[in-house]
Amino acid sequence: MLVSVGLAVTLGAGLLQGTIAQAAPGMCDRDPRNPVAQMCATTAANMYGSFTAFIFPSVSHSTSSAGNAYNATRVFTDDANMSTSYEAGLEVGWGSPTGATTYRAYWVDYTGGYNYHPIGDFVNSPDGRQHNFMSLPHCDGCRSTDIFYDFNFAGTTKDGVNAASHHVVTGWDFSSSSYNDIAFTRTTNRIQWLNGNLTWERFSPAEVKTRAPNGDCSIGSHPAYCWRFDTSVTQDGAGSVAAWEVTKSPVLAAKAVAAKSLPQNDTSASKVDQNRLQACIDHDASRCMDTVPGLRDCVQQRLVCNEAAASTPTARTRTAALTAEGAHTAALDFLAARKALTGDADSVSVQESAADLTVTVTGAVTEFTGDRRSHQRAELKFDRASHALLSVHMS
Repeated sequence: MLVSVGLAVTLGAGLLQGTIAQAAPGMCDRDPRNPVAQMCATTAANMYGSFTAFIFPSVSHSTSSAGNAYNATRVFTDDANMSTSYEAGLEVGWGSPTGATTYRAYWVDYTGGYNYHPIGDFVNSPDGRQHNFMSLPHCDGCRSTDIFYDFNFAGTTKDGVNAASHHVVTGWDFSSSSYNDIAFTRTTNRIQWLNGNLTWERFSPAEVKTRAPNGDCSIGSHPAYCWRFDTSVTQDGAGSVAAWEVTKSPVLAAKAVAAKSLPQNDTSASKVDQNRLQACIDHDASRCMDTVPGLRDCVQQRLVCNEAAASTPTARTRTAALTAEGAHTAALDFLAARKALTGDADSVSVQESAADLTVTVTGAVTEFTGDRRSHQRAELKFDRASHALLSVHMS
């Protein structure tokens, strides 16, 4: 059990009234609809937040066919049918928009439909550093959640069904037409949850289950559906679950990636000691709220707390503002690359404003993370100046 005094000061004591309830069966008790390597955790107590840390792995693709992999932590706030939740993690895609492997952090709000939010711009290689995703109650007594990436505020979910959860799942989910073409080095997802006493806890072995179904590699089977995962649940010295480890054997050797250098400044404008923050993230990010000077107050104010991980404007040169035709093409390319178009779009329209363009696609569309639920409408919003995708909403 990891006590977080700083978190208690940040959030107040309003969570102490959480009720104990018998949790429904978790996600790992259900058949996966797609290739996954996941660890599911279920608690009788209420979970008011989650914390996941892992190093982005080197991912390879053996063909030029589009394939996407998502390493995410999803928290379910609706125990009745597990349809309301939020998720944060890493999307690794192929072919869009640069014709190479791309990496980008994201978060999804499943309240009121499917709402995908990129965090920052994409990059073409992992940086070799540990990153973390944290969720905290938005306010005392409300049912929405704030999402943080590397201790920087990323966004707020809509008003959910419950303020807390009994279920969380972490690990990999694939979207591809050739699953054996995606391979990655070992990932170690270190996950904790926030209890009603505002304390970060690790799960006990009795609270977790795993699922990592093998693909069909029998003689005569289609090679695109042959895959294998190497997985393990590791425990700490106290016997609690420390991490979920997953490797997918590479088809091509992964390239080595140089580590990103530490920032040299001592403190940021938000008065967070940046050198101590980076050292804490590399050692045990769950303790940073208590041990890094200024971080607790910075998170409370939803400021930019981690300068090295702050989102920066895209480095790609834009000679002109995004046009309606360009947004139309970008929207269909984005959905097609993620296997989210289940057929030809019935219609595509573009609504323009001074700052952005919203592309509406009607017809059969499918979520590209999670359970691949079908929808009839997708709205993709793009920034006019940078051409960056701002959000995707499916309903």
